Amino acid sequence: MNILLCSVGRRVKLVEYFKKELQKINGKVVAIDCDPTAAALHHADIYEVVPRIDDPEYIHHVKYLCNKYKIRGVISLIDPELPLLASYKEEFEKEGIQMIVSDKDIVDICYDKDKTYKFLQANKIPSIPTYAGIDRVRADLKKCKINFPLIVKPKNGSASMGIHIVSSIEELKVSHDKLQEYIVQPFITGDELGVDCYIDFHTKKATNIFIKQKLKMRDGETDKSISVKDPVLKQMIEKLIDALKPIGPIDIDCFKSSNGYVISEINPRFGGGYLHAHESGQNFIKNIINNINGNPNRQHESEYAEGTIMVKYDHFMFL
Repeated sequence: MNILLCSVGRRVKLVEYFKKELQKINGKVVAIDCDPTAAALHHADIYEVVPRIDDPEYIHHVKYLCNKYKIRGVISLIDPELPLLASYKEEFEKEGIQMIVSDKDIVDICYDKDKTYKFLQANKIPSIPTYAGIDRVRADLKKCKINFPLIVKPKNGSASMGIHIVSSIEELKVSHDKLQEYIVQPFITGDELGVDCYIDFHTKKATNIFIKQKLKMRDGETDKSISVKDPVLKQMIEKLIDALKPIGPIDIDCFKSSNGYVISEINPRFGGGYLHAHESGQNFIKNIINNINGNPNRQHESEYAEGTIMVKYDHFMFL
């Protein structure tokens, strides 16, 4: 079995995890990226440099590589590519290629932060108040439902790009003039947590739920974290998954404030902090291989130790 990893960027360790698992069954990792200096390319069994995902020929190129390398599964590691791959999911599956991505309507909910908020509200899941227009923000500021500081971020942002804090109406007006597609949220204080989940393709149930408290962030990714267990948060995550019905790996961000837990973002892909889950025995890659082979995975979400700490550090390559 060969698996194609798209837009691999700097995800070296994830590529190595796939490589290790696939070697057990004589499979290979094929990695692609539009940047020939993307570090993770050079750790795969095979790599190809491809057009950008917004190139009209991109999907055609992916199909060509799937046929060339006899690919059984395709996975993207970045948010902007997920809606594109989801749009072609059925087309690829007719050719025996499993697109490891949730359905398009699910991806659209997760990718658009305003839609995420509306989905969570409709399903009575605690979430951060989210505003898609300045008028509602002003109204709730006057009613003291929210207070400064506020966070302004792109509706379809990724990796914390474009996020900034505003502390006055004047600053908010400036942001409103500069950003066409944006949302506004109150600044939440409290512990930030990330939950790495795996949802089985066949049973549509979560086989893994790994909870970690984020100790340090860098460029929107978890840099340091400590594993925790919390039945209240776990129950909330299960409710979210049952309502959303995603498949495969999913990364959920949330905060624990004085009022309890609130969901911040839902990313239907491998999260940047997945390394912690994997090293704690939560092997999503093995699950993916089982699912591609038509086999369901058993539930073992509680099988990890509390109090383990993950610390990322920098390395380099000489090409």
